[in-house]
Amino acid sequence: MKIKNFSTYKFKQYNVVGVKAKINFAKTNNLEIITHEELSKPIEEQSINLVKEFEPLLFSTDIETTELVNDKELNFDHLTLLDGHHRYDFIIRNFIDLPIEVVIISSNDVNVDSHLSEIKIKKDEFLDFLKSKKFKLNSNSNIYLKVDNDVYSSDEIFDIYDLYNFKRECFENGLISSFPNDSKKNNENILSFTPIKLEEFYRENYLFPPKSTWITPRI
Repeated sequence: MKIKNFSTYKFKQYNVVGVKAKINFAKTNNLEIITHEELSKPIEEQSINLVKEFEPLLFSTDIETTELVNDKELNFDHLTLLDGHHRYDFIIRNFIDLPIEVVIISSNDVNVDSHLSEIKIKKDEFLDFLKSKKFKLNSNSNIYLKVDNDVYSSDEIFDIYDLYNFKRECFENGLISSFPNDSKKNNENILSFTPIKLEEFYRENYLFPPKSTWITPRI
């Protein structure tokens, strides 16, 4: 897909520059959009006028920043959706045939952290649950979860996808809920997981559970 009309976009709180453009997703058969998270709850509003209130969707591309902002014409065969999964789902689900504002940055400027979670049961009960799933204290593993400052891993968790399937299980059983990374609230029962790498978004037919990633920059 070629984009000729775009402008430079500078993030207010981050030293990152990208481009701002408009894409009509109803007319992008030759553009693959890569998503990485399931939806917690789809947007139910059915009026297409809702899109006028949307912030720009945030995408990344493999193009270097200098090339991205200086080229006179951009050509993409795929874009990775970083922020705006619920809005993008609304646009696609309602077949909205309108230009949608997007911001595109280089993948080199993307930082992916673990989206924090809050333990919703007694901490001792959660630790007993971890033990039943063969988790034990181990600060040497690359695939881990962290309860406050204690690091746990399991011999039955082999890769990042196993780990986040376990996070999905915790969500579905009401053991944890999402907790914003930028919250100023002090809480001792905070849980985090090994951060997902951007290249791990691309596993075919796999979506991470909702609120798995905290991606910066943020619009």
